[in-house]
Amino acid sequence: MKKNLTKVMAMGMVLTMLGTATAFAEEATLISATETTSIETIMAEAQEAAFVSQSGKVVSVEASFTEGVQLVTINNEQGGLRFAVDSNTIVVNREDGAYLTAADLTEGMEIAVVYDAFSPMGMSMPPYLGKVTAVVANADAGFFTVGHFDNDLTDMKNMLKLNISENTDIQNLQGAKIRLTAEDVKGQDALVFYGATTRSIPAQTTPSFVLLLTNNEKAEGEMTGSRAAEVEVTDAAEVTDAKEAVMVPLRKTAEANGYTVKWQGKTKPILLEKDGVSMEITVGSDTYVVDGDMAMKAAMPSELKGGVAYVSSEIFK
Repeated sequence: MKKNLTKVMAMGMVLTMLGTATAFAEEATLISATETTSIETIMAEAQEAAFVSQSGKVVSVEASFTEGVQLVTINNEQGGLRFAVDSNTIVVNREDGAYLTAADLTEGMEIAVVYDAFSPMGMSMPPYLGKVTAVVANADAGFFTVGHFDNDLTDMKNMLKLNISENTDIQNLQGAKIRLTAEDVKGQDALVFYGATTRSIPAQTTPSFVLLLTNNEKAEGEMTGSRAAEVEVTDAAEVTDAKEAVMVPLRKTAEANGYTVKWQGKTKPILLEKDGVSMEITVGSDTYVVDGDMAMKAAMPSELKGGVAYVSSEIFK
């Protein structure tokens, strides 16, 4: 009987310790600015979230074969990551919320990379990600999180609730030409910089900076529907090794080669015309049609990502 009682007491102590460790772990997920997770955890979170992030130290910043594009490599416990940064990539300084450029990313700097959860990754080591949504420079200088916030401004894990004040700087990927408010954050995916939190569940905080990661119709003004899908970035986004084919922004590249571009909606081909020659490119297909009846095959299928149409570069060669 005494032995059994001793076993019961020992088991109780183990369960108590596990419970304490679990509570501490849950709290740590809120306050760690450079938390590292396993590949399995990242993939599990990707199934739930539209955007995910990885942190690590910059190993190298190199010029790519595409003018204006820098290839950045970071090292972390997941094996690292390699991605592209150009003049249009959002780079935010965690220290003060100021916008930086790719030139400000230096070797040894702790950064966080925010990217679409369903972004394709190359099979190289470290994996190649292509262009990312945002980069947080000096990520170890304060707390931040990436998540989807509901109408109560609580993230979908019920871990953090935002109490947005008039001093909170709210931006979108287009630079927020109008003033954004807490209403614009509701139902959105966002990168959030914050400081102290309450010890409640969910923890509450007044963020200093919020970057909306999805297109906000109000912030876009008149740019809605099919027009929003025509938003273009200025430089190429590489999706494979630099020595192989690359994906380039359709409109910019076509116009640089003398084509006119007509967007006809997501369900219809994009029409390109030049000197009496026409091309029809269908998003999601690796086949494009020349002069209405000549089917040609591209190295990679075209895609629509972040409101930008990309095509395989050899189409214009």
